[in-house]
Amino acid sequence: MKLSSKKIVLSSGSSPLGKELLPLLLTEGALVVVGDSNPEEIPNHPNLQKYKIDTTKPEQMERLIESAIETLDKIDVFILNSEQITYAEDEKEDWNRLKVLFNANTLAPIHTIQRLTNLISVGLHIVVVSSDLSKTPTPGFGLYGSSKSALDYFWDSFRGQIGREFRFSRVIALEPKLSLPNRLAKRVLKSVIRPKKRRYEHFYQLGNRVLLKFLPFLSFFRTLAYAFRLKQEKKRKISSNDLSQTTEN
Repeated sequence: MKLSSKKIVLSSGSSPLGKELLPLLLTEGALVVVGDSNPEEIPNHPNLQKYKIDTTKPEQMERLIESAIETLDKIDVFILNSEQITYAEDEKEDWNRLKVLFNANTLAPIHTIQRLTNLISVGLHIVVVSSDLSKTPTPGFGLYGSSKSALDYFWDSFRGQIGREFRFSRVIALEPKLSLPNRLAKRVLKSVIRPKKRRYEHFYQLGNRVLLKFLPFLSFFRTLAYAFRLKQEKKRKISSNDLSQTTEN
């Protein structure tokens, strides 16, 4: 699939991934509509139209879809690149933060997929970008992983339900600390040009999944490693707080 004059919608164009991916799409000649909370941070381009939206709110994602259809006449590819990442916040009782997290990572994407497939009868390609953390329990990423796992379950089920009128691709990134936006952007671009059910940011992710499938006991050691890392980071944080209090006194 060549991208010249293809009509693409991208959410969160000012994110690290969006900043790397958007120039690649425009260089390929695509016509792009971006929905972002900070559109002023995105450079102007003749083939680019920007809309200010909150990607955590389903009704604003719906407005992005309708505005994109009005601007482009149709949508060939919709790239869902909006998500909230939390780390080591699983123990905090913050109902509002929890709602924002699940709105961004679960409800808004599901609503967007439903709305797209109801408005566009055939030929649409939906690309979802998500982390590799959702498949295996990972201390420190419980809330994030649970919100993305819910989307993954819907995604896999809905793909089988909707039939072959649409194309669905998932680009699976490394965990946030290891993921490189420029490398991930190239994988997303590749999935747009040559649609594939699943693509990994790095080839060793597939190897890790195969190992965990045939040697499931390895997941126990993986969990221990992440739990140890989390404890060490908490200790460093506590030590830093104690030091700052001593300095202030």
